[in-house]
Amino acid sequence: MALTKLAIFDVAGTTAKDDDLVVRAFQKAVIGMGVEPDSADLAEKTDYVNATMGQRKIDVFLHLFDGDLDLANQAHDKFVAAYIELVSAGELEEFEGISDFFRELRNRGIGIAITTGFPREILDRILTNLNWLPLIDVSVASSEVDEGRPAPDMIFRSIELFNVTTGANVSSEEIVVVGDTQADMQSGVRAGAPLVVGVTSGAHSATELAAAGATTVLIGSTELLSLLG
Repeated sequence: MALTKLAIFDVAGTTAKDDDLVVRAFQKAVIGMGVEPDSADLAEKTDYVNATMGQRKIDVFLHLFDGDLDLANQAHDKFVAAYIELVSAGELEEFEGISDFFRELRNRGIGIAITTGFPREILDRILTNLNWLPLIDVSVASSEVDEGRPAPDMIFRSIELFNVTTGANVSSEEIVVVGDTQADMQSGVRAGAPLVVGVTSGAHSATELAAAGATTVLIGSTELLSLLG
């Protein structure tokens, strides 16, 4: 196995505590679209959101609104506003030790990329509020690629940006992909990553992560240090 030169991480549930923030913002958005609180419809839509954690949020809304792009965009805008409000209020926190973990990876010569199913507006607010900008090399939002997870587009874009900004020549055989959802695992497999690491700190269980292609399942992201040696 090639030496790992770039670690690519998801955000919510992987490096930052979700604490149902995605669900809360989603429910506020769809209730704002007319879905009744405490209804079977809201429960069904929420189940779908939980099942598709890690996927691009506009794709989720497109499914929930039966392919109606206008309604999906309206709901997505409400979701973005609601999630940014939660982040700005300090409700999103990094998992314990993540900032120090990022510093240690970089001390070992391993680059750091952040990817997310959120659009850039949310990602920028997260990176600023968590003070991660000085600690990472590149970030990619799902709004910046053709296809969100489980497609590998964000991983390939991360590699491309890392190589351009650092002058490196990293290939997909020299990366590790870390995430808490099946979509994260599937994207890592499709990108050809030799290490696709699932963490049980977020949405999906160890069994679900392994079924989606995880080569290793850890309790949390900081355990990656022991895996890399």
